[in-house]
Amino acid sequence: MIVWLVAAALAAALAIWALAANARSYTRKVEARFPPLGRFIEAEGARIHLREAGPEHGPHLLLIHGASANLIELWGPLAEEFSPLHRVIAYDRPGMGHSMRPRRNAHTMASQARVAARVLEQTGGAALVVAHSLGAGIALRLALDHPHLVTGLVLVAPASHPYPGKPAWWARLSAAPIIGDLFNLLIPWLGPMRSAAAVANNFWPQPVPVSYLDAAAVPLIFRPRAFRASACDVVASNAEFAAQQPRYGDLLTPAIIITAEKDRIVSPKRHARALAADLPAAELVIAPDAGHMPHRLRTDLVIAAIRRVNELTSAPAAS
Repeated sequence: MIVWLVAAALAAALAIWALAANARSYTRKVEARFPPLGRFIEAEGARIHLREAGPEHGPHLLLIHGASANLIELWGPLAEEFSPLHRVIAYDRPGMGHSMRPRRNAHTMASQARVAARVLEQTGGAALVVAHSLGAGIALRLALDHPHLVTGLVLVAPASHPYPGKPAWWARLSAAPIIGDLFNLLIPWLGPMRSAAAVANNFWPQPVPVSYLDAAAVPLIFRPRAFRASACDVVASNAEFAAQQPRYGDLLTPAIIITAEKDRIVSPKRHARALAADLPAAELVIAPDAGHMPHRLRTDLVIAAIRRVNELTSAPAAS
């Protein structure tokens, strides 16, 4: 019996060693394939990666990505359009892309908003903020806690309100102590195999654009630390939304909310439509058949929304 127990323990240790070695190898390869494209700043005690383009003295535009993503998600469809006249800024949220994760309270909207505020302070000040999915919750908290830094909001397929039930099983497992560390060692192996199906859910009912996985640097999320960081944000989101949602009525920042009629990732009824009702200065735009990715499938609507908010915030006050 003892021999079998020792053999089982050795086999388990060998399996964990092999998974850890594979995870390290995967991380090295994917970071070489998708290297940092910008510079780094310090925020909340962590090294944050950000990218900028366009004239320094032009109107500022800050892009905040959602869960399981990185700064390229919004940069790809928007930076080229706006960088000739705007200062476009994007950053990897804490723990994702090439940003490090603060040691304490990194999962909270308040901490993430402070990181976003630090990005703006380091890049010239107030900006119109464009945010996708869970990034919208952070953009809202940024506007609530640091209103002097937000001139307007464009929220794309936003996640913003408390919801019934629990987060996805994989997020709960990934964020769990100890067992989560072991599960996350599996992600560099399992994640790439499941990525096509997961991405398809985001784009439903439309097909996934050709080369999207590479264009959006999707493989970066399957590094164990990045996967866990995103999972911790997702697991914390319900309580975080519940805490900040009562404050939405005080937010007078001009905002445009863009959502599809149906979305397999975030319920438009529970989030986008509820948010449009809560925000005093919000407009709601429906992007038909755009799923969870209006910025990729109906980029024209997002561009028009950004221009509309720019007009609203730059218009002279009535005498």
